[in-house]
Parts: sequence; structure tokens; C-alpha cells
Amino acid sequence: MLISNKLKMIKKNKNVVTVYFGNDWSKETPLLKDEPTRISFEYWHKKGLEQGVQMYRASIKWYNKDKNIFEKAWAYRDGKWMKITEPIKPDMIFDKIAGKYDYQLFDFKMDLIAKNKVKFFNHPIFRVSTDNKLTQYLVLKEFMPDSFLATNEKELGTVLNKIKTTKVVVKPLHGSGGFGIIIDKKNNIKNKEIKYPVFVQEFIKSEKGIPGFSKKDEVADLRMIYINNKCIYSLSRIAKKGSLFTNFHQGASVVLVPENKIPESVKKMAGEIVKKLSVFPEANYSLDFVFTNEGNPILIEMNTTPGLDLLHIVGDEKIKQKNFEEFIKIL
Repeated sequence: MLISNKLKMIKKNKNVVTVYFGNDWSKETPLLKDEPTRISFEYWHKKGLEQGVQMYRASIKWYNKDKNIFEKAWAYRDGKWMKITEPIKPDMIFDKIAGKYDYQLFDFKMDLIAKNKVKFFNHPIFRVSTDNKLTQYLVLKEFMPDSFLATNEKELGTVLNKIKTTKVVVKPLHGSGGFGIIIDKKNNIKNKEIKYPVFVQEFIKSEKGIPGFSKKDEVADLRMIYINNKCIYSLSRIAKKGSLFTNFHQGASVVLVPENKIPESVKKMAGEIVKKLSVFPEANYSLDFVFTNEGNPILIEMNTTPGLDLLHIVGDEKIKQKNFEEFIKIL
């Protein structure tokens, strides 16, 4: 898909910096141990150059607030990663910082926005409102399984007595990839090593995957990825045999789900969720659904920093282009 010359002119010489929290400047190459994510960023940097946008990747720690510049950054140019040491004045910061830092960095981010120093995507208020598993539930409770907060062992015992299902799901308030999540019978949970606070959900028995799409007896979910409240593409993550985890980083496989294979019931539910989130017109997020054995959709969680790695693995060029163009529209 070709982008118009007019759009190229509008975007020419814009600087977009994707930010994270760590400091990997001593490395020879960023994301060396996470090849799918690294390759997806390489694609974005090449695509940006084609369309007049300079893409960078940098730690938020390298940002000089007084001068409104990044003092250094990574950039993928001419087939290799380069360390850029010239000052970079961002036109937009794409916030991919882990959610556990949302509150710590909130005042810092909001000060930049309030003083019109730089545009943030995703907005800090969006991040603190919906990145935390508990705040997600407060906003989207009507679409989710019965869920509870436990801040100590005594509260966990009380919560487990309230949940009607035999199994439960125990999650950290922040995080992705399935890390730190426990899925087990209630009787076994107290014997697990738990770092409080935790978010506890009833377990949804989902043994048929996506109605009309998944293969027989697949444990699979549906992830719908949005930019600016538009669904750009959808995936199904399929748990490896014997596992209940549909997370890619827990060994799940991934397939693209065509729009015409998404059940109408979940399209309707997703539409209602998007209406709630549309107070933030510019945002990137994903919605993860499972289906009961009766075929009813249930929202398990949302993610305000969905990775680009799965798109690179299963997406074709048309979908990748659509994803990138929707993103740079906001510049």
C-alpha cells in the first residue's frame, strides 16, 4: 500500500521516540534477547524513513526536560542499530514504559504535556486509568469475570471463599506476558509464594477457543488490537498442550484472525468497551477475550502497551502498513 505524497509532506522530518524505562546503552544491540520485538522495531524504523518520520528508541532517563531533547537514542538505519549521540527533539513520545512505573512518572509526563513541550501517546491519564488490573476492573467490570483485590494473606483467604469456581487466577496488578500469574485450584493457592497485592479472578472454563474459528479442544483466546479506538487486527493465542496460558511468552502459538471470523457477540462487546475508552481519542491498546463453553465472550484484561512482535510474526504487509499509518496519523 502506497502512502500519498501529501501525507509524506505532512510527516516529513518528524521525530518519534519510543520510550522505555531501563538503560541498555552499554549493549551492542538493543533487545538482543528478544528477537521478535527487535525485528518489529526494525520494521517500524525502516517504515518511518519511507514515510518521512525519524523513529528512535530511548530510555526516558535520557530525556533532558529543560532542553526538551533526548541526549541519546537508538536508531535502526541502513540495516543496523546505531547509537545516536546528537540531540533529538521529539515531536511525539510513544510511551511503552512498563505499567509499574505509571504512578512514579505521572507528574513528570503531565508536566511535559501541560507546558506543550511534547505530545505523549499513550496519554499518562489513560495509562494510570487502565493499565493496572484493578483499575481496569473498576472501569470495565460489567464485561469481566468476578474479580477481587487481596493485599495480604488474610484478605486472600476471604476472597477465595467468595469465588465460586474451583480454580482461580491470581495476577500481579501490573505486568504482561503471563509472568507472575498463578492458575490453580483454590485449595492450592495458599501454598504458593505470592507477592502482594494481587488481583484474583474466577477461572473461566474455556475449552473450545473462538467459536467458529478455533480447532477442536484448543485452549485459545482472542486478542483485538486498537489504535485510536479502531480495531486494526486480531489474533488468537493458542496454549501449548497441557497448559492454560495463552501468552506467547509462556509458549503459546499465534494465528491471525480475519475480521469475518470474529464472532458478532464479541464485536458487540468490544464496541461497548471502546465507547467507554473513547474519552481518550488517541490510544493504543489490546482487549483479550475468552469464550465460555457456551460461546459467550468475556473480557479477561486489556493491555496499554501491546507488543509489536506478534504482528510481525503473523501479519502480512497490508496489515503492518495499516497499523503504522494509523499510528502516524496523530503526528
